[in-house]
Amino acid sequence: MEILDVKTHIGLIREKNEDNVLAIAHPKNAKVKMLLVADGMGGREHGEIASKYVTESLEKWFQNKDIKVLNDTKKTAELLTKYIKTLNSNLIKKYGEDKLGTTLTLAIINKKETLLANVGDSRGYIYKDKKLIQVTEDDSDVWMYHKYGEVKKDDLRYFSNNNIVTACIGICKELCTVSTTIIDNDYDLVVLLTDGVTDIITDTKIKSLIRKTPKDNLLNSIIDEAVYIDQNLKVPNRLKRKFLANYIVPFKGRDNASGAIYIKEV
Repeated sequence: MEILDVKTHIGLIREKNEDNVLAIAHPKNAKVKMLLVADGMGGREHGEIASKYVTESLEKWFQNKDIKVLNDTKKTAELLTKYIKTLNSNLIKKYGEDKLGTTLTLAIINKKETLLANVGDSRGYIYKDKKLIQVTEDDSDVWMYHKYGEVKKDDLRYFSNNNIVTACIGICKELCTVSTTIIDNDYDLVVLLTDGVTDIITDTKIKSLIRKTPKDNLLNSIIDEAVYIDQNLKVPNRLKRKFLANYIVPFKGRDNASGAIYIKEV
């Protein structure tokens, strides 16, 4: 039995949930699926409007696409990128520049391949051979610290500018950069998570939950871990010695926490 699931939680201090999530099978072929997380930008007004618009628009786009097109992964990547940019233009046209925005991480699973698309700092992972692998890269102010080997990925959460994204939908034309990756379907699961989750719990913790949690409750466990469980985080001394920077310590439930998951077999 396959599992296709979503969960979103407002967290413990936010007044509203600006995230939207989706996981659906195509109406004409249940083997073709799409899942996404859209994280409305809390630093702007009405991030929930942007994330809801993007989610609902992509749902219709996917449902109306021909199965033959969706099974052509490269073509789908081209069409998807173009459509995301259209959504960006539509939001700017309606609300103006620098008014509201959202990030987006999306996966389309077809007969042989999986397309992952990313705009922003939510993350797309696969679990394969007992390893958790982040397929997407964070579009964030601090990702380059990790990409070029200066900082461990788990330490990015402590930088005060970690929440600044370098790509998004709805703010301006220049920031709507879409990254796409195509992989084979030789994995056990795909999971998409917003930074409200990955800023709180490490990849090691996520991998541990995958290994020990019943799969029909896995996504719930991941989200609940980020919202309710104290991770006892503290800024590592190695980081303080290496960088003169402003640091923060993320705490449980500080943000909306959301995810979407596809598990091949239970």
